[in-house]
Amino acid sequence: MSLSTSLPRDQEARPPSRVREITQLTLAHLINDIYAPVLMALQPLLITTLGYSYSQAALLPVMHSLISSALQPIFGSLADRRGFRVSVALSVLLSGCGIAFLGLLSDHYLIMLGSIAVAAVGAATFHPGALCKVAAIAVSSNRGRLTSFFIVGGNLGQALGPILGGIVITTGGLSAVTWLLIPALLAALLLAVRPIPDICPVAARQTESSGSESWMPVLLLFAGSILRSWVTFGAMTFLPTYLVLSGYPLIEATFLISTMLLAGVAGQLTGGYLSDRMGRKPVSVATTFFSIPAFAAILLTQGSLQIAAMLSFGFFLWASFSVTIAMAHELMPSRIGLISGLFMGIAMGAGGIGVSVSGVIADHFGLTATLSVFPALILATTLLFAVVGYPRRG
Repeated sequence: MSLSTSLPRDQEARPPSRVREITQLTLAHLINDIYAPVLMALQPLLITTLGYSYSQAALLPVMHSLISSALQPIFGSLADRRGFRVSVALSVLLSGCGIAFLGLLSDHYLIMLGSIAVAAVGAATFHPGALCKVAAIAVSSNRGRLTSFFIVGGNLGQALGPILGGIVITTGGLSAVTWLLIPALLAALLLAVRPIPDICPVAARQTESSGSESWMPVLLLFAGSILRSWVTFGAMTFLPTYLVLSGYPLIEATFLISTMLLAGVAGQLTGGYLSDRMGRKPVSVATTFFSIPAFAAILLTQGSLQIAAMLSFGFFLWASFSVTIAMAHELMPSRIGLISGLFMGIAMGAGGIGVSVSGVIADHFGLTATLSVFPALILATTLLFAVVGYPRRG
């Protein structure tokens, strides 16, 4: 099977609305991913003001993460096999309502958990549905770029969520969280007024009869993505403490993590662009490999060299994220929904579980020891990406 026949052809007569559509989807991704991080901003208020225990407060983000991660591949598979799709507009609305309504439910903990479940279902239906549209809009010459634009929208949403939540809570307390419904309403309205055609089933029908898709290269990409998520979340979790213990003030340490994440955004956009020109597999393997010495330099240097190493690490490690999703879409074009759910849901959730393992290592052997494991995980990721069977660019 060649990629040129398995995916929608690079048609000359494609509609000129592609920029509008990818912009709408990217904006929707940004708004959808604002809401889950708000739960982290709520933690101090729930514990210190409303009297909830640490475990009760922590259960809210944990429940959202578990439900959304587990349901994403299920909804994706239903979309692929039975054509069941939740509109992107409704998904964003569910994400926003589930979080915003917490401002009205602070005295009803069980109902709060139910509201979190609604938000999680919104997130779980959004990613497979929206990525399916991205995959159908894109063609082989721009798939890396368009996928990276969409993914970066989510990155920016995750970065803005805690800030927006903190501003709202500081201004008006928990009840003011209901105002966060406004972005979801505006996004849903935009998507309803200017709907994006549901063109995903067309791509599935074109490839369903070929029968030559293989799961093995996708599973290798998936395994590598899990390890990469482990390192990604581990770096975000443990590097701030490492920097503080190395002598940085807390505010400076958190600022450096933010700049590392911004470098990651630049890396994703660059990786997507280069993958369209140089090939997805070479870009994925090379950028992942280059992140190994960058991370090692974080542990071995200080001062300006250490800061440069953090920026390089963020740039290179994040550069392959959207590229591997684009690869998986091209390898299994009749299972776009399931693939999207696996990579955006299960792989991310499993990476979070890996962070817990790193925490145990840190408890027993120290923080430097657990950070020293990350280069080995990145090397394993590089090797997994390198052995993926993937067609060369023609």
